[in-house]
Amino acid sequence: MLSLGKTMEQTLILVKPDGVERGLVGEIFARLQRAGLKIVALKMVKATAEQCDKHYALTEEWMKGVYDKAKAKMESLGQPFPYPDHKAYGGMIKDGLVEFLQAGPIVAAVFEGEQAVAQTRKLVGATEPASSAPGTIRGDFSIDTYALSNSQNRPLRNLIHASGTVEEAKNEMAIWFKPEEIVSINATVDPVLYGADRYRLAK
Repeated sequence: MLSLGKTMEQTLILVKPDGVERGLVGEIFARLQRAGLKIVALKMVKATAEQCDKHYALTEEWMKGVYDKAKAKMESLGQPFPYPDHKAYGGMIKDGLVEFLQAGPIVAAVFEGEQAVAQTRKLVGATEPASSAPGTIRGDFSIDTYALSNSQNRPLRNLIHASGTVEEAKNEMAIWFKPEEIVSINATVDPVLYGADRYRLAK
């Protein structure tokens, strides 16, 4: 293995049923790989209720996060937000997400690289596809909105989940993969991306 002086960061990616059904798995993963991230675990699964329940942990922080994003977007459009607080909205969203992940096959993967969590989130785009910048995965392949999903009482169809923090990534990887299923590889691109002596003139 190339010696980098530190352990490379890992993050969990889930291609949700809408991404799988639309045939976007290859395109999504190709974008992450072209950025320099490596696949170190990969499988297609039919998610269980237990896996989904653990994945969407109903913490205060998580509920406030989904509530604040959706409320701010709706208010910016001058539209009423029908949920009184983060607990009401968070509970409804979790129920929908758990059902959504079980609605069809998903593809789970672990990607590895320098600042893998932050880099992957940048490439994936904003939670709401319609607010995601062109060039991001969600911005290029979905136009779903909070307004439409709320009017239909369903979660956003935003193709992909990417861990939000390093700690979250560790917890989520343990839900979907056994330790022996995650295998770091010595990729041929590693010296180009991370080699300390690459592109230095010989002295």
